[in-house]
Amino acid sequence: MSVSTALSQINSIIQKSESISNQLSSLFPDLLTRNTHTAFYELQSTISTLSTSISSSKSSANLATFGEKYNPVFEKLNEKIRDLNSLDKMIAEIKEDSEQMELIALNAMVISVKSGEKGLAFSKITENLQRLSKDMFLYSDKLSAEETELLDDINTLKSIFSGILDAQKSIAAKDNECTAEMNRLVSSISPSMSDLERECTSIYVPIERTRDSIQNLSKVTSTLREIAMLLTEPSVSTQLHSKVADVSSSVSRICQTFASNWSEVIEILDKSDGTRMDFESRFLNNHAFGNDNIEKQLNSIIQKFQIISGEFNKYHMVQKDLQATCQSITTKAKSIYSVFENLRPVMSRLHHVRILQQIEVSKNDAIKSVQDSVTDMDNLINAANASLDQMEAVLESFIHDTSTMLSNFVVSIQNDNEIMTSLRNEKDVCLSDLQNGQGAMASASQSFTVFPEGFQNKCVLVQQNLQEFMRLNSEISMLQNEIEN
Repeated sequence: MSVSTALSQINSIIQKSESISNQLSSLFPDLLTRNTHTAFYELQSTISTLSTSISSSKSSANLATFGEKYNPVFEKLNEKIRDLNSLDKMIAEIKEDSEQMELIALNAMVISVKSGEKGLAFSKITENLQRLSKDMFLYSDKLSAEETELLDDINTLKSIFSGILDAQKSIAAKDNECTAEMNRLVSSISPSMSDLERECTSIYVPIERTRDSIQNLSKVTSTLREIAMLLTEPSVSTQLHSKVADVSSSVSRICQTFASNWSEVIEILDKSDGTRMDFESRFLNNHAFGNDNIEKQLNSIIQKFQIISGEFNKYHMVQKDLQATCQSITTKAKSIYSVFENLRPVMSRLHHVRILQQIEVSKNDAIKSVQDSVTDMDNLINAANASLDQMEAVLESFIHDTSTMLSNFVVSIQNDNEIMTSLRNEKDVCLSDLQNGQGAMASASQSFTVFPEGFQNKCVLVQQNLQEFMRLNSEISMLQNEIEN
């Protein structure tokens, strides 16, 4: 081989070696940059964020026991309802007494009318008694109506509170279900994500070894330049042969190491791609069988959070009526007392009329026959008066106890409402996170990648440079043979 031909071949090899070295020098830093902007890491981050969002929000479990602290309130309220039932009995007795009084008064008037002018005064007195008996009946009837309205309000309060408890229990139950479902989602996907992540990250070790194996390419280029200089000095042929043999041996070793390491990279790429497809089929394919699909699981959790949001709305809606109903109960209880107070003057006037009757009967022999009626009237008035005394005690106790009890009850509910508002804010944040995560997962599912964008293309370029380097090794071997011959 002529010197000029050998120099031409060596310069060609040098150019190819430099080109391979430059390309690999630009490719490996990019390949070894662990970029997490991939669909896989986006999915992994989203799952972690959602799990943290749900687990870190306040638990609603204690809401299920909220009703227990109010049981004494409603037990006390039931006692008061029993008091009202006894009041109802007293009202019925007064109404019955008033009817009896009116009947006795009517009979007495008939007798007084028959007595002519001598019974006129007694007749006038009895007319007043009859009118007062009617008034007592009317006020008693009004008391019954007011009591019925009061009981309606108490039943409304119970219904409102039942709605509050139902909402709280539903929130607690759905919140537990959401936490359990998210835990199941994380438990089902975590092992597969860990396996996929482990496979993906394992590729960087052979890539680093490949990079290290070609660090001596610059030395190869320098040695080739030395060989080119020696070709112009024929007297140092022994040194030339040694240099060519060294560079040929060095390039062969680099090729073997390069090829060995890179075959491991290719193997990992193929394996991780298979694992990725299995993962995608199991967790991201909406048409796959089983319950592992992430989107379906997430939709289920979101639907439950939406139910929770609806229960919060229900809670706040009925809670607004609670304070007004408590106030209405107190107001109606006082209204009953006002009606009751109207009975006292009636009873006082009845006493006065009864005394007038007795006076008239005692001085008027013409109406002596109504003495028994006057006595019966006296007994009825005394009985009604005793009933009024009992009613007064019951009403005063009812008004005082229910006013205090309901006032404390409203304060407790307001404190609970602050807890509920804080919980709602946290659950609304969770719902927003879930809905945002749903969008991120949908995006990841559309193009599920585990390596950074362009990673596989760069690996292809490294493979092409490896092939070029293999051919370069063959050229150096051929050059060695020609120089030695």
